[in-house]
Amino acid sequence: TSRSMQRGLHATVGVATAAGGAYVASGTGFRLDVFLGLEANIPAQCDAAKSEGGRAMPHFPSRKFTTRKQQVGEGKVVQIPSWTPPSRESSKGRLRSEEFDVLVIGGGATGSGVALDASTRGLKVAMVERDDFASGTSSRSTKLIHGGIRYLAQAFQSKIPPQELSDVFLNFRYNHEYMKIVQADMAERAYMIESAPFMTHPIPMMIPLYKWWEIPMMFLTGQLYDFIAGSRRAVPQSHYITRDEALYQFPTMNDRDPKGNPLKGGLVIYDGQQNDTRMNLYIAMTADQAGAACANHTEVLRLLTTGKPGEEGYRVCGAVVRDMLTGDEYEIRAKQVVNACGVFSDAVRRMAEPGVDDIMIAAPGTHLIFPDYASPEQMGMVWFTQDGRILYLLPWEGGTIAGTTDPGASEVTYEPKPTMAEIDFILDECNRVLKDPLDYSHVKSAWSGLRPLVKDPNAAPGDTKKLSRNHVINVTDGGLVTIAGGKWTTYRQMAEDAVDKCLEVTPELTDHAQSGCVTKELKLVGADRGGAVCHQNFDKVAVTLREEFGMEKETAQHLRNNYGTRALQLAMLAKSDKRLYSDLANKKGDGSRFFFNKIHPKHPQLEAEIVYACRHEYAETAVDVLARRTRLSFLDTKATLECLPRVLELMAQEKKWSKKRVRAEERSAKEFLETMKVDSDLITSTKYQK
Repeated sequence: TSRSMQRGLHATVGVATAAGGAYVASGTGFRLDVFLGLEANIPAQCDAAKSEGGRAMPHFPSRKFTTRKQQVGEGKVVQIPSWTPPSRESSKGRLRSEEFDVLVIGGGATGSGVALDASTRGLKVAMVERDDFASGTSSRSTKLIHGGIRYLAQAFQSKIPPQELSDVFLNFRYNHEYMKIVQADMAERAYMIESAPFMTHPIPMMIPLYKWWEIPMMFLTGQLYDFIAGSRRAVPQSHYITRDEALYQFPTMNDRDPKGNPLKGGLVIYDGQQNDTRMNLYIAMTADQAGAACANHTEVLRLLTTGKPGEEGYRVCGAVVRDMLTGDEYEIRAKQVVNACGVFSDAVRRMAEPGVDDIMIAAPGTHLIFPDYASPEQMGMVWFTQDGRILYLLPWEGGTIAGTTDPGASEVTYEPKPTMAEIDFILDECNRVLKDPLDYSHVKSAWSGLRPLVKDPNAAPGDTKKLSRNHVINVTDGGLVTIAGGKWTTYRQMAEDAVDKCLEVTPELTDHAQSGCVTKELKLVGADRGGAVCHQNFDKVAVTLREEFGMEKETAQHLRNNYGTRALQLAMLAKSDKRLYSDLANKKGDGSRFFFNKIHPKHPQLEAEIVYACRHEYAETAVDVLARRTRLSFLDTKATLECLPRVLELMAQEKKWSKKRVRAEERSAKEFLETMKVDSDLITSTKYQK
């Protein structure tokens, strides 16, 4: 590469780094106008007169909208401040020394969303997570951003699915509560898809129809699904396709159902798809970018309080935490504490109010990953199971995801593991609709997550079985705000409601908040807010990775989808580090063959992603990288085990690990991988053995 091209690439990457960032952290406070990229070239200054108590207060000048064309035409240089996440020690130093407006306990989708909402209102926010961001339920979803086709069906049918036409009429009812859920979820679907357009995308899903009366019924269902979404649908319209088109779009689908009914056609509906852990990570990073102090691997040992429970003046005012990596214990002080710990929320509630009744129920859900050929690359399938549940079979990250199960309540554990009954259930259901049978040998990875269900606070006294269909906000003695329930798609609304409740519980926070909620229009890091890198045409990022960095198409697309504009920054890191690429001399002596090293030859992830995760994405353990940065353990446990030594080697170099620490990381990673595969010792049936 010529020096001039290198300078150009450095300039491009410099802008790419900046495109993700607009918070100015050097004592100047939060600038919403800069953060949103609406006035990218405004100098990041804050009126010193507005500082209070040694902290610069957020400043909101009038917004001036300028188009990219206007900026270029006027010869202006778009100046977006360069940003990378602060070091762990820097964040830890803030947590130790500063007093915060809000402390969020839990770094899953909801907790990270609360941190983002609060910090973008101008509040001073801290967030801690016992394990890693998205290490719990938030990493074990179906990867969908959806409005809830099942809730729509339940709004009109007391029993689903109908087996005969007569069932449609006999079971007809209208439940407006389900309809309200679908309406709210549809709005949040649009907000979420638009917040990270490089990572989220519409996914078509076919509902196979084997009975003539299902055609008009499901067609109307699809039209209603779109109608509820309104003008901000964010995905294409649903449509009916004929039998021939259905088999062409999904060639592995059975042309007859188990009862022998021939396929009549299919309804194609659209929802959104995401990479859940990386979405969670980018929400946390955007909160950090907006001024929040975030730390993973930091456990809450107990809450700080003033007064005694039950007495007037009793108040939760922070927490004593422990750094899980070093063992350091320290206090974090805050005016308001938010509990966003999912299925573990009751443990924190008891810290504030000993003896308080539990409200959480953990409902396990299992997913399997099959090879990519189990589904088409651009079409998924969704159908009602024999017992009335919904099952998805979807292309995802180079594989096929199938799930989820819903067997009932489960014990609360940090590392849930799928049971053989759940694995067999998914295989049974998939083999009902696929003509090429699947067995245990096709399962590349299997995992279980615990969905946090909440007991309905409006249920009659003593009725502990009735569950809330929506998220629930609970305030315990001492003012601890707990946000629980809901689903991935509604994390933003949950966060908004939780922060609103904080302002209600602690009125003095309203003096610190500089605006209302802004997350409906907010884009995450990597989304090219100011249009300075690719004018939010992220295919240009993939083209640059291929043409200027020489990456193959699959890898370039993978980086584009998971990093957005920050993929260019990662590419420069990869090209500048001799450990991360190979330059093989041609035997004929007429040049060399240059390529970036992959973590595993079967997958597009690069070794550079390991180093990048350590430096710029809060990764502290091997499991952080394998499970939640690269997703390899979720995609292929065998391949993950094979590449583990190289991952440990690179991380040891980056983190300066001792040999003892490397051995401990290896044990921990192998133990984690045991929870992500079919346990051969538990196979009691030969039904799905190859």
